[in-house]
Amino acid sequence: MAEALTADICVVGGGPGGIAAALAAAAEGVPVVLIEKAAMGGANLAAGAIPSKALIAAADLFEALRLGPAVGVTGAPLQVNFGKVREHLTAVAEATAPYVSAERLTANGVKVVSGTARFTGRNTLAVGDLTVRARRFILAVGSLPAIPAIPGLDTVDYMTPASGGFDLARKPAHLIVYGAGRYALELAQAHNRLGIDTTVIADGSALPEADPELAAIVVDRLRAEGIRVRQNVTVASVARRKGGIRFLVADPAEAADGPGDGEIAIDGSHLLVVAGRTPDVENLGLAAAGIAHDETGIVVDRNLRTANRRVYAIGDAVAGPASVARAEYQAGRVVKSILFRWPFPDDPAAMPLAAFTDPALASVGLSEGEARRRHGQVRTLRFPFVENDRARIERLPAGVIKVVATRSGRILGAAIVGRNAGELIAPWSLAIANRLPLSAMADLVTPYPGRAAIARQVASMPEAGLTRPWRRRIIELLRKFG
Repeated sequence: MAEALTADICVVGGGPGGIAAALAAAAEGVPVVLIEKAAMGGANLAAGAIPSKALIAAADLFEALRLGPAVGVTGAPLQVNFGKVREHLTAVAEATAPYVSAERLTANGVKVVSGTARFTGRNTLAVGDLTVRARRFILAVGSLPAIPAIPGLDTVDYMTPASGGFDLARKPAHLIVYGAGRYALELAQAHNRLGIDTTVIADGSALPEADPELAAIVVDRLRAEGIRVRQNVTVASVARRKGGIRFLVADPAEAADGPGDGEIAIDGSHLLVVAGRTPDVENLGLAAAGIAHDETGIVVDRNLRTANRRVYAIGDAVAGPASVARAEYQAGRVVKSILFRWPFPDDPAAMPLAAFTDPALASVGLSEGEARRRHGQVRTLRFPFVENDRARIERLPAGVIKVVATRSGRILGAAIVGRNAGELIAPWSLAIANRLPLSAMADLVTPYPGRAAIARQVASMPEAGLTRPWRRRIIELLRKFG
């Protein structure tokens, strides 16, 4: 006889979003079961942000040591031991694993089941011989690397972050990174800084989700460091060659510079494909549960509820940028909706995105163009990092913050390019989520000297319009009294 399990909430997926949802429900004393078909922590731990950011940390340290002589710090000739770098990545993952383990969740009241889940009805699913029945389900199944339709790609050896993209024990002669999104450019720069000749190839613009003005600053920096960034090209084919692979691409930029059609050959020793993510929804039995989905993922409403009102979906499983922060944020909203029977709508505008390149690029809320389309006249403020004392102290003054607000001063969006942009965007995310005005940022007090003061500095600019005509009149009136 098949075993049966009953819970108030069943979470499918043991990545960051699923774990956050399960722990939030268990903390309220609600019976919750979590199902994970592979290792706990999901792709984030094995092939996502954890190993990639550990690689970036190693590359940033190398870059800092390389620039040491500029401030009078010198040492022995720098070298990179790729075996040791790989050990560093493994050590970071191993140190993180206990915090996302089944044992930790069990200790916090979550029933963890290992296996592949498949819906058998609107409120039941099966995991092997186990039947799970729940009042509500949360699908946090994550995503897989998207494989582009490039002629000949299936005939060559290539890596993705999930299939060994961080497992290079030896230095590649020439790494080609296909893709120019946030993740792709992070990895390209990290490898390049560790001494690997790197080329980026993309059929679209670099950092397509970012403000073009700020994205151009990142691309210019990558090119200055020696990375060949070929964006908006058409890949005719990819094929094997002795010692590696060959891309044949049509580059409009090349065609514009001289005669010919701009078709060029790019040879590399290794290929890393980082072309986005695709929702991991196959074999879930969604049809049996009456759940609609398309190529972007599971179809949900603004409350993240699927066509089956018992089932919610969060994170990479639904349309939107892949992000751990997004998955964990949505997990909290959904659990509140389930427990309190009250909608807590998803708010995409409050969700920050960050590219951990150097300079880093982060944004939250509306872009300048979107703000103008929705609100008509808006205020656009820019403040350069070079005017911040900390940036000059560290001799890293490259960067700018760009803020968009309504004419009345309510903050609509912010974008930052520069050192620590991923950290500096945090107060702006809070401001947008709480509909705060620029005056709130102008009152922000931060330790001196620090880059965080940039928030106050940009909000205090004359262009922010904090001194309104009526305030000026009051000031003039009071001045008459001495």
